[in-house]
Amino acid sequence: MSEQIYLREYRSVVDKCYVGFRPNGDSIKPVHIAGGSLRCIYGASANTRKIKKLSYVTDAGGKIPAGNELETVLNDLLDKDQIESEVPANDLESMRNVMQKLLAADKGVYSGVKDGLVSYSAGSKYFLTKPAMYEDTGEFIGGIIRAYCPEMSIYIKSVLDKANDPISLLFAPVLDDEMDAFESLRHEDLPAFQDANPSMKWYLAGLEEGGKCLMKNFEKHPNPLTQLRLFNFFCIFQLIRYLTMLEAFYCGESIRPILLDFTGMAPNQSSVARASEMSYTQMHKSINRFYAWGYAQRLEIFGKDELMASETPMYEQSKKISKAGKKELDTLWEMAKERAVLCSTDEEVRLVFGETMYDMLALEASSHPVNCLKILGTQSGILYPPDKMHPNKRFVLSQDVLEMLLRSCVNQDEVLSGMEMRNRLWERFGVIIGGSTFELDKLQENNMILQVDEDSLENNFSSFASTLESMDFAEVMADGILQIRLGGID
Repeated sequence: MSEQIYLREYRSVVDKCYVGFRPNGDSIKPVHIAGGSLRCIYGASANTRKIKKLSYVTDAGGKIPAGNELETVLNDLLDKDQIESEVPANDLESMRNVMQKLLAADKGVYSGVKDGLVSYSAGSKYFLTKPAMYEDTGEFIGGIIRAYCPEMSIYIKSVLDKANDPISLLFAPVLDDEMDAFESLRHEDLPAFQDANPSMKWYLAGLEEGGKCLMKNFEKHPNPLTQLRLFNFFCIFQLIRYLTMLEAFYCGESIRPILLDFTGMAPNQSSVARASEMSYTQMHKSINRFYAWGYAQRLEIFGKDELMASETPMYEQSKKISKAGKKELDTLWEMAKERAVLCSTDEEVRLVFGETMYDMLALEASSHPVNCLKILGTQSGILYPPDKMHPNKRFVLSQDVLEMLLRSCVNQDEVLSGMEMRNRLWERFGVIIGGSTFELDKLQENNMILQVDEDSLENNFSSFASTLESMDFAEVMADGILQIRLGGID
């Protein structure tokens, strides 16, 4: 075979043609999701030049960027009547340090002066930067919400427009109304959206219903920054669902349930905790199989004989590799050829080589789809333990994420029973907690019932109910019936 296979190119093609964004691994942060999604929903990016000049004091090494020196900034503010002449330079310096910490609170500012390296932790249209690293993921989910939950999109745009949050008010003297139009609907050309199967239709219906319910709760919420924070958790949760459902969208596989663990115990002490670990493991294996399928689609240009005679793939043409690394890749490719000999169809052959290419990329690439799932889930309070290097994660929610789920399932003018809550969590988020035949059936379908017993699941739901009571979102009536409500009932 004359054509050399380059792994990075194949990954890029699969991400572009089937995923819609590049799931980057170790460096992605929740603020990157916010930056991309809010810019996409607003449909514009701001001119942040003055914000950069005022707020970026020093880089990580203590170096002051040219033009951002205290004297230069002070004189510029005085010339434009943006600061009182009586303000001491030391006070301005102290304020600028506070400003830098505020906007870099989520550690998404890699360089405060270069576009593409800035994702601000802020909450209005004035801080919507031009596209930056790792923000394509946020643009993707923002585009889906804009297309399939327009009510939420319109509401979030109105929040960004008002700019009445404390951070925007602090920066008011230097905010610029100049905006550049931005359009990005990354999902539109993907086969999964153009010819939606039942799994995709179910996913989009849940996103729409959850988004509309969350929006109605936002309308009665007083704090715009809290609203945007909860909205970002909504985006991240839906992104994690999307990644873990790619196999269902393209290969017709079953939907893997997200089993939440409310036991507060370690996996060696709780069957629910162990089953939640299994829930996460099944999901990242599903991502593995999807990418293997994607690489197999790209290999359709080759026949079995060509693949059997092919050279070991390289990561990219310019990347050097050690002898030990090359030997490891050569061994994997030869093993794939040995497995392919036993295959009866070209499709099976391509899938064998696709699986091997996925394994090779896991060795060579610093960013990896499963790492993206793990890092996002850990940093946003969806996966536990919080140590990002811990291999065995399970679904344990922070209080903020749990509040987002509740506000996406319960309107302020209604009271839900425990069973109604279970159904909405499943339909809108693919979430299971336990305590009903319906949930047992879902776990059975995914071979997880062996990991957990019915009594443990019932106790898990009881712990969930106790958590809601402690948050003042539920109460157990005299007859033992759980009632879940967020307020607004006389």
